[in-house]
Amino acid sequence: MPHLQINDLSCSYGNLKVLNGVNLTLQQGQVVSLIGGSGSGKSTLLRVIMGLTHPDTGSIDVAEQSIDYTSAQSIRKAREQIAIVFQQYNLFHNMSVLDNVMVTPVKVQKRAERQVREEALALLAKVGLQAKSDVYPSELSGGQQQRVAISRALALHPKILLLDEVTSALDPELVGEVLDTVRQLAKDGMTMLLVSHEMHFVREVSDVVAMMDKGQIVEMGSPDQIFNNPQHPRTQDFMRKIAWH
Repeated sequence: MPHLQINDLSCSYGNLKVLNGVNLTLQQGQVVSLIGGSGSGKSTLLRVIMGLTHPDTGSIDVAEQSIDYTSAQSIRKAREQIAIVFQQYNLFHNMSVLDNVMVTPVKVQKRAERQVREEALALLAKVGLQAKSDVYPSELSGGQQQRVAISRALALHPKILLLDEVTSALDPELVGEVLDTVRQLAKDGMTMLLVSHEMHFVREVSDVVAMMDKGQIVEMGSPDQIFNNPQHPRTQDFMRKIAWH
């Protein structure tokens, strides 16, 4: 059963069509990476899935339940199963690391504080930050803040995790620690849809790579096929220009 099914999805910003008939399926435990040039629609697709931007046409099903983007209740229900981590960490700077991870499960999901605290500490330990649970975001490096943001998303118990260029705002020496966290999530079987310019990482971690151009998925296949034997002219051109090797 697909965890996520996107059918003929289109979206416009004014007169600019940014998604144009996107079709994509994520199976349970799959890691699917979206690649392509700036403005190709990758981040917009994630925003539409989360209900942050509304589609013009098409449909998105989560666990075979269609999301009604005209219904706030339907969007909230979908967000119970999907979490997103953005380029910017968006942590609450007046809260400790632990409180950042706990706040939504306790305040929004109304889960028991003691249980959430135990889970939050376990998540922080998983990303190597349990010792930082009582400090504030301003005391952390960018890579550490992004790992907190990933822990915060996982604390929501999502079935699907969306990652939108989670390393693009980091200094180069901090990228690896965040990618290591995502690698571990992939090994643990988390279903993920990610946007990344880290081509070595995309090739390593992905089950499926989808090339986007002008709001469409123009080619999709295994990492080996997309990187070594692309068929679409746009994918071929992209691979010639990027310094992934």
